[in-house]
Amino acid sequence: MPVLRYNQLRIFNYQTLGKFTLTEAPLSKQSTICNGRSRVIDAAERLFRARGYSNVTMRDIASYAGIRQASLYYHFESKEHLYVAVTELEFEHHHKGLQNAIEQQDNLRVQLNCAANWFLSQPPVHLLSMLHTDMPCLSEENLKKLSASSRRCIFIPVQQMFEVAQQKGEIRCCRANVLAGFFLSVMESIPMVIPGSGVEAKQVIVNEMIDVLLDGLTPK
Repeated sequence: MPVLRYNQLRIFNYQTLGKFTLTEAPLSKQSTICNGRSRVIDAAERLFRARGYSNVTMRDIASYAGIRQASLYYHFESKEHLYVAVTELEFEHHHKGLQNAIEQQDNLRVQLNCAANWFLSQPPVHLLSMLHTDMPCLSEENLKKLSASSRRCIFIPVQQMFEVAQQKGEIRCCRANVLAGFFLSVMESIPMVIPGSGVEAKQVIVNEMIDVLLDGLTPK
């Protein structure tokens, strides 16, 4: 049996009682792999967000990350796999942020404001452009994977806010999925309506749209 050095991980996989297999992984190498992967993901996320999937190459990502192009394939076998990994991480990030923003609130108007504040504090998601421009370039398997992920992480939490409000009698019964789509469309359109404006100006528009959504357009 090999003698382990202190700079190596001890990973035991028990197969049967009294027997085990041993995998050695130098800590320094593991750290390098993690750092390299993080740099690749960060570079890819920024480039995909700015240019879209089709307009970014692996060479672009390698250059932005400051590594050799060949090194990219150590972490991800293709641009598509990298895009899927980056996008899933982005969706999960929004899922956690949305849950934290709304879970302590029990009033729909306040929940919508908290959800809106979360979206305004983050780089725009551009869900619609992703669905119509980026995702059709993917394989059927990855298209379904990301569609399901976006629905679970972003669409469903918003839809559930409206469903709970209906159950509590805060709003009348109507299609919660349509209400969720309306709210998310508003959030996605704000950067195009007032590009470059501060959060306060965007918050004014959010408040107006929430008023329209909950109170309607008819003067009172």
